Amino acid sequence: MPALSRIPLEAVEEAGGGCLRLVCAPASIVAPVPGQFYMVRGPWEADPLLPRPFSVARFRTVEGQQVQLEFLLRIIGRGTRLLGTAQVGVELDVLGPLGIGFDDPPGDSAWMVAGGIGIAPFPALTDAIATPGRSLSLLLGARTKTEIPGFEDFKANLTGGVEIATDDGSAGFAGTVVELLASRLHGSENVRPSQVYVCGPHAMMEAAAAVCAGAGIPCSVSLEAPMGCGMGTCRGCVIRTHEDTNFTVCTEGPVSDASFIWSAKSA
Repeated sequence: MPALSRIPLEAVEEAGGGCLRLVCAPASIVAPVPGQFYMVRGPWEADPLLPRPFSVARFRTVEGQQVQLEFLLRIIGRGTRLLGTAQVGVELDVLGPLGIGFDDPPGDSAWMVAGGIGIAPFPALTDAIATPGRSLSLLLGARTKTEIPGFEDFKANLTGGVEIATDDGSAGFAGTVVELLASRLHGSENVRPSQVYVCGPHAMMEAAAAVCAGAGIPCSVSLEAPMGCGMGTCRGCVIRTHEDTNFTVCTEGPVSDASFIWSAKSA
């Protein structure tokens, strides 16, 4: 059963691309699996009433075997604005860890494909799966160069390199990150990954999953959906799979094999 903890906010840091990093104080909590998430709420009154779901961006064990959590956010609505403007020392209600996280890649090469704030779960993932013999690459997309989230804090793990795609061509590859993914997979001079991990807007993930299916490469996606409880009770995050079945993102995901959500025939 996930635990509800009240944890002081230790730092609020700029993370690039209009994103913020929330660093919680070390606490006596259960360490998550990369890809899991937490429901987070600040000390506001009834507006907004519900907490907000956040993938754990990074976590570390510190003195006394306490766990320190980091979250990455972009201010979108009232809930994220209140969290993003919270002062150091404010206590956050943190419920988790919740959901299903990432599996290790089956081979020695993995690519992470992020659409904007979809980069959030990948620092923790790279921390977990980085090994001396494994090549890890990041393909990062944004609408324009000013919206590219930072990645310097985990770049050392990205031994396969980082490639940027911007819709307007203001930085890196001119086009979407899905188009960048397709161009790299179809390039005969490039090493094909044994696993692709994708996080970002739903349509972007579906398109990336289709590219991977067409190339015969396993693809895991970290799904996003509106959530009220994070534990499958409110049913607010249910989506339909290609088999016309219900998939509850908060308990059956957020991480899933893409082929379970979208048919390979959609490629």
